[in-house]
Amino acid sequence: MHPVQHFKANFSPNEVTDATSDIRMGDVVASTEWHELDSNVRNLCFVWEDGRRAFFNYAYLVSVDLVLNDSMNMMQLYFSGQIVTLKGYQLGLLFDLLLKHIPKNITARNPRYHVDGQMQDGIVTEILVRSE
Repeated sequence: MHPVQHFKANFSPNEVTDATSDIRMGDVVASTEWHELDSNVRNLCFVWEDGRRAFFNYAYLVSVDLVLNDSMNMMQLYFSGQIVTLKGYQLGLLFDLLLKHIPKNITARNPRYHVDGQMQDGIVTEILVRSE
Protein backbone atom coordinates (compact mmCIF):
# COMPACT_ATOMS: atom_id res chain seq x y z
CA MET A 1 0.00 0.00 0.00
CA HIS A 2 1.01 3.59 -0.55
CA PRO A 3 2.52 5.28 2.56
CA VAL A 4 -0.31 7.85 2.59
CA GLN A 5 -2.81 5.04 3.20
CA HIS A 6 -0.94 4.13 6.39
CA PHE A 7 -1.55 7.60 7.83
CA LYS A 8 -2.86 7.60 11.40
CA ALA A 9 -4.33 10.65 13.07
CA ASN A 10 -3.63 11.60 16.67
CA PHE A 11 -7.36 11.28 17.41
CA SER A 12 -9.04 8.22 18.78
CA PRO A 13 -11.66 6.67 16.44
CA ASN A 14 -14.44 7.79 18.81
CA GLU A 15 -13.46 11.46 18.42
CA VAL A 16 -13.56 11.58 14.61
CA THR A 17 -17.00 12.78 13.45
CA ASP A 18 -18.44 14.41 10.38
CA ALA A 19 -19.24 18.08 10.99
CA THR A 20 -22.43 17.92 8.89
CA SER A 21 -24.07 15.01 10.71
CA ASP A 22 -24.02 13.01 13.91
CA ILE A 23 -22.59 9.95 12.15
CA ARG A 24 -18.96 9.09 12.86
CA MET A 25 -16.82 8.49 9.79
CA GLY A 26 -16.18 4.82 9.20
CA ASP A 27 -19.44 3.78 10.92
CA VAL A 28 -20.92 0.56 9.65
CA VAL A 29 -24.66 0.48 8.98
CA ALA A 30 -26.30 -2.74 7.77
CA SER A 31 -22.86 -4.21 6.92
CA THR A 32 -22.01 -1.24 4.70
CA GLU A 33 -19.23 1.22 5.40
CA TRP A 34 -19.90 4.78 4.28
CA HIS A 35 -17.59 7.03 2.29
CA GLU A 36 -16.89 10.57 3.38
CA LEU A 37 -19.34 13.11 1.98
CA ASP A 38 -16.69 14.91 -0.05
CA SER A 39 -15.50 11.77 -1.82
CA ASN A 40 -14.07 12.22 -5.31
CA VAL A 41 -15.30 8.78 -6.41
CA ARG A 42 -17.99 9.06 -9.09
CA ASN A 43 -20.05 6.06 -10.15
CA LEU A 44 -22.82 5.72 -12.71
CA CYS A 45 -25.62 3.33 -11.75
CA PHE A 46 -27.92 1.76 -14.36
CA VAL A 47 -31.35 0.56 -13.22
CA TRP A 48 -33.55 -1.75 -15.29
CA GLU A 49 -37.36 -1.96 -15.03
CA ASP A 50 -37.17 -5.35 -13.31
CA GLY A 51 -35.01 -3.91 -10.51
CA ARG A 52 -31.64 -5.13 -11.77
CA ARG A 53 -28.86 -2.62 -11.09
CA ALA A 54 -25.23 -2.26 -12.14
CA PHE A 55 -22.75 0.53 -11.58
CA PHE A 56 -19.60 1.62 -13.39
CA ASN A 57 -16.91 4.05 -12.28
CA TYR A 58 -16.59 7.19 -14.40
CA ALA A 59 -12.80 6.74 -14.31
CA TYR A 60 -13.22 3.80 -16.72
CA LEU A 61 -15.49 5.64 -19.16
CA VAL A 62 -13.37 5.96 -22.29
CA SER A 63 -15.81 7.48 -24.78
CA VAL A 64 -19.49 7.96 -25.59
CA ASP A 65 -21.06 7.73 -29.05
CA LEU A 66 -24.51 9.26 -29.67
CA VAL A 67 -26.55 8.42 -32.78
CA LEU A 68 -29.61 10.64 -33.23
CA ASN A 69 -32.44 9.24 -35.36
CA ASP A 70 -35.92 10.62 -35.94
CA SER A 71 -37.63 7.74 -34.18
CA MET A 72 -35.20 6.52 -31.50
CA ASN A 73 -31.73 7.55 -30.32
CA MET A 74 -28.89 5.21 -29.40
CA MET A 75 -25.93 5.96 -27.16
CA GLN A 76 -22.95 3.69 -26.59
CA LEU A 77 -20.82 4.18 -23.49
CA TYR A 78 -17.42 2.52 -23.84
CA PHE A 79 -16.07 1.52 -20.45
CA SER A 80 -12.77 -0.37 -20.33
CA GLY A 81 -13.85 -3.96 -20.82
CA GLN A 82 -17.59 -3.36 -21.36
CA ILE A 83 -19.95 -1.46 -23.64
CA VAL A 84 -23.23 -0.10 -22.32
CA THR A 85 -25.84 0.67 -24.98
CA LEU A 86 -28.73 2.98 -24.16
CA LYS A 87 -31.75 3.29 -26.42
CA GLY A 88 -34.41 5.93 -25.99
CA TYR A 89 -35.75 9.31 -27.00
CA GLN A 90 -34.11 12.75 -26.87
CA LEU A 91 -30.80 11.52 -25.44
CA GLY A 92 -28.88 14.68 -26.40
CA LEU A 93 -29.27 16.23 -22.96
CA LEU A 94 -28.12 13.01 -21.29
CA PHE A 95 -25.03 13.03 -23.54
CA ASP A 96 -24.17 16.57 -22.38
CA LEU A 97 -24.62 15.59 -18.73
CA LEU A 98 -22.41 12.50 -19.16
CA LEU A 99 -19.73 14.74 -20.61
CA LYS A 100 -19.53 16.47 -17.21
CA HIS A 101 -19.94 13.24 -15.14
CA ILE A 102 -23.16 14.54 -13.58
CA PRO A 103 -25.64 11.61 -13.76
CA LYS A 104 -25.61 9.27 -10.80
CA ASN A 105 -28.48 6.97 -11.87
CA ILE A 106 -29.93 6.17 -15.29
CA THR A 107 -33.21 4.30 -15.12
CA ALA A 108 -34.90 2.50 -18.01
CA ARG A 109 -38.60 3.24 -18.42
CA ASN A 110 -41.23 1.42 -20.41
CA PRO A 111 -41.56 2.94 -23.92
CA ARG A 112 -45.37 2.83 -23.76
CA TYR A 113 -45.25 5.97 -21.59
CA HIS A 114 -43.60 7.92 -24.40
CA VAL A 115 -45.98 10.13 -26.38
CA ASP A 116 -44.55 11.62 -29.59
CA GLY A 117 -44.15 15.38 -29.47
CA GLN A 118 -45.24 15.76 -25.83
CA MET A 119 -41.98 14.99 -24.10
CA GLN A 120 -39.52 17.64 -22.91
CA ASP A 121 -36.94 15.41 -21.21
CA GLY A 122 -35.15 12.39 -22.59
CA ILE A 123 -36.21 8.87 -21.73
CA VAL A 124 -34.12 5.70 -21.73
CA THR A 125 -36.16 2.67 -22.80
CA GLU A 126 -33.49 -0.03 -23.01
CA ILE A 127 -30.11 -0.70 -21.38
CA LEU A 128 -27.78 -3.38 -22.76
CA VAL A 129 -24.43 -4.32 -21.23
CA ARG A 130 -21.94 -6.34 -23.27
CA SER A 131 -18.36 -7.41 -22.45
CA GLU A 132 -15.62 -6.79 -24.99
